[in-house]
Amino acid sequence: MSIKLNVLPFLMSIVAFIVAGMTVTSTIDNYISFAGEANAMGFFITAISLGLLGLAASFEKLPK
Repeated sequence: MSIKLNVLPFLMSIVAFIVAGMTVTSTIDNYISFAGEANAMGFFITAISLGLLGLAASFEKLPK
């Protein structure tokens, strides 16, 4: 069984996880000003979801 790594979705997931980490540590506030904590939480959930979906799409099982 061979597994192929799709690079573009993998890089997208890495960037999304970095943005989510920046949201948690409030580093992203230097670049984006949120209207409230609920907006920051929604941004974090969106970034985590994008990261997980990109990670799931980056691996592909090759047929024999």
